[in-house]
Amino acid sequence: MPQMADPSKRKIYEFLSMAGEKTVSELTAMLGLRQPTVSYHLKQMERKGLLASKKEGRNVYYSVKMECPEGGECFNG
Repeated sequence: MPQMADPSKRKIYEFLSMAGEKTVSELTAMLGLRQPTVSYHLKQMERKGLLASKKEGRNVYYSVKMECPEGGECFNG
C-alpha cells in the first residue's frame, strides 16, 4: 500500500475523495497550495496507484483510484 506521510498529499487525497474529479487549477485554488507543489504530489500519487488522471484538451483531471480507509496504511510513515 502506498504511503502518504506528507500532509499536502493527504490534503489532496482527502479533498479528491470528497469533491470528486478536479483539475490541477481547481485543486490549487481550493487547497491554497502552490501549483508546482500540487502537480508534483499528483504525479507521485498517480504513479503509486492512488489517483487516476484523464486529459481533456489542455486540462488534466485527477480522481481517486484506490481507496485508503481513514487511518489506513497509506497515511502511515
